Amino acid sequence: MVDSTLASEPRSGALSSSDTERVSSPDLLVFRDDRRIVSGARQKSALLSAIHALSNTPSTDEIITPLLLAGEMECGVADTGGNSIHPWQTVTDQLAEALVMGGAIHRERLCAVLAQSAVPDQMEISTAEGFAYYALHPMAFAEVWKLLGALPQQLIVIGIRSIGTTLSAVTAAAARKHGTSAVRTTVRPGGHPYNRRASFSPDQLELIEDGLRRNAGLLIVDEGPGLSGSSFLSVAEALVRAGVPAANIVLVCSHQPDLDGLCAEDAPRRARCFRWVAAPAMPSVQAHGAKFIGGGEWRRRLIPDETLWPAAWISFERPKYLVEHGNGNKTLLKFLGLGPYGEQVRVREEQLAIAKFAPLPRQEAGGFASYPCIAGRPLGHADLSRAVIERLARYCAFRVSAFAAPLDNLRALEFMGRHNALKLGADCDIRLCLERPVIADGKMHPYEWLTTGDGEMLKTDSGIHGDDHFFPGVTDIAWDLAGVMIEWRMSPEQRRIFLETYEKLSGDAPAARINGFLRAYAAFRAAWSVMAAHALRGTDEQRRFERESIQYRAACSG
Repeated sequence: MVDSTLASEPRSGALSSSDTERVSSPDLLVFRDDRRIVSGARQKSALLSAIHALSNTPSTDEIITPLLLAGEMECGVADTGGNSIHPWQTVTDQLAEALVMGGAIHRERLCAVLAQSAVPDQMEISTAEGFAYYALHPMAFAEVWKLLGALPQQLIVIGIRSIGTTLSAVTAAAARKHGTSAVRTTVRPGGHPYNRRASFSPDQLELIEDGLRRNAGLLIVDEGPGLSGSSFLSVAEALVRAGVPAANIVLVCSHQPDLDGLCAEDAPRRARCFRWVAAPAMPSVQAHGAKFIGGGEWRRRLIPDETLWPAAWISFERPKYLVEHGNGNKTLLKFLGLGPYGEQVRVREEQLAIAKFAPLPRQEAGGFASYPCIAGRPLGHADLSRAVIERLARYCAFRVSAFAAPLDNLRALEFMGRHNALKLGADCDIRLCLERPVIADGKMHPYEWLTTGDGEMLKTDSGIHGDDHFFPGVTDIAWDLAGVMIEWRMSPEQRRIFLETYEKLSGDAPAARINGFLRAYAAFRAAWSVMAAHALRGTDEQRRFERESIQYRAACSG
């Protein structure tokens, strides 16, 4: 039985790093900027393919992929400031209506709209973190209708870009399903994360003024809020400046905020000027007999001695559940990501399973995958033998071959390492050289490996850590090599054997560049530990992270 005083099941989308608002802590860098420039034509082609792949009466999971891609496209086009947003908004709206209302979907009509839609040569997109990492389901914003109560018969729905684009489409579709007229638009606040400012275009102001004449209600939609609440407040206050009564404004979010804890300037008072409504949690897999083991609770089952528990920044763990079957078998359910986000992770983990490095995932509904529970134990530093070293080297050699990825430079990662080392008082210069860019594993700690009863050594969480919203992102394989050497506390001789074995297996000679990555890795993990300890102050996790930060700082200076 999970002790609810130690861990609780997270609400969908409970956290977001979109504004780096969550953690008030020393000036350290752990979140990376995953905004990327993409080909508009390529994104459009991916959306067309996803729509063509739909069945005549698609399921919820089938619609998710084109809906998320459409939201990304609409957001990217809107951010270019062009005048061609209407057709993209139409496609997002129709897919959202199909999700909310069910029934047939008119693929040919959607494709015809797309075929005639201009697209920028290039545009900037970013990952919708709630959909990718935190099990926020768009349908939660359709279910919020049950909590809104009596509203005017006309609504204007304003989504806060990025993820608010898709969420606003779903919210507006739910309004129309319940007989309320709803139009929508999106806005991107700018400025410092703790002091956002929002403004409206002339067309948006005309829409708002028309709504005022009709006594329309206004819903502001986004995930979050983060610690500051600044993005939500900036849009709400921009509406007030445009003449909208505060009583007509509802802020629809993914979790109930602690108004007194919001840290934007004068935020508690400002926030209380408006009504906040949190989208309800979607039906949990717990309803099917699963027990929540996220939030660090997995340690209770795998490591009985609490003094040996590794630190866990529990807020950022992906949702995990354990299903105990009547025949004594157990299944692990883990959230990989909705739609295209989860598909990328699952494909990587399947490749690793085929190569006998990891358990095989099975796709489940709602962005989850299931895995057979392994009868074994997590490894520890004392398990480091010649055979383990060779297994670790073989794993890294496989990744450098299987998960090569494009990367132009390492400037952001190099800056992160130097910045964190300086802030933490480490006397080191960090210079990185890129030779073998990959989607790294990113989590090479001993406890991430399980040894089975028949002697197998399998990697857990092999697909998710290297491609989330933390550093490093795509990087040189030397990041994982450095992670192995530091996390397993290898001696100089063990390091030599490890690198030589990796080089023999991969043909890649990392010796000339490894020192820079050792320092950068240690600087990142030290910053992570300090920030986590700050965020979890007053708990056992704080003390665990403080101990770990000392070790990483020493590694950074060494």
